[in-house]
Amino acid sequence: MAADFVDLVAWQEAVALVRQVVRLASQVRGAGARDLVDQMLRAAESVPANIAEGYGRGPGRDFARFLRIAAASAAEVESHVRVAEASGRLSAEPAQRLVAQARRARALATALCGSVELRRSA
Repeated sequence: MAADFVDLVAWQEAVALVRQVVRLASQVRGAGARDLVDQMLRAAESVPANIAEGYGRGPGRDFARFLRIAAASAAEVESHVRVAEASGRLSAEPAQRLVAQARRARALATALCGSVELRRSA
């Protein structure tokens, strides 16, 4: 197990997701852009926060539960980005980069969850 949550690759990728949402926020345009960006940012910030909180609760069931919540929040970010692109509020290229980052964060949280659950059942 990592010495601290900041050492977890899943947490590091989740922070990279937050940075990318912040960077692309100015590119979201149109009706409701500010609300959409706010929702995307809240969902993105939830990913590393849940990884950290779960880690802080120690190995086991709680950690796995918070990792599932983190993965779900990354999926929420992806959904918001896809809706923003489909509605013309975000162009395709930055949307695709953000979707890829959200998927990486989700995959790492999911993989870590599987590892935690495996360790717990052993």
